[in-house]
Amino acid sequence: MEQGVSKVVSFGIGAYETARANAETLLKNLETEINALIAQGESVQSENAVKVRAAVSDASTQVSTLVEQAKARYADLSVKAQKAYAALQAKVSELTAKLPKAKQA
Repeated sequence: MEQGVSKVVSFGIGAYETARANAETLLKNLETEINALIAQGESVQSENAVKVRAAVSDASTQVSTLVEQAKARYADLSVKAQKAYAALQAKVSELTAKLPKAKQA
């Protein structure tokens, strides 16, 4: 019985180690292939490739600008909302103080 359990455990360990080693090899090969494709793409200087790079660069710049503008507007609106909320709280406190129940308490 112990020998059977030991063999099952050893099988599991062997399967795990084999899968781990194969996964590492696969990831290294995949990284190598991706880097080769990137290098190949960078070396292409055709008219279309140049246009695509310029369009992507321009789009990236525009998106970054929009994100920065959105952040600034959010910050501005947040400050205004906080001020409006504080003013509303003050008004509620003022009106609450004028209620008859508040005067009796």
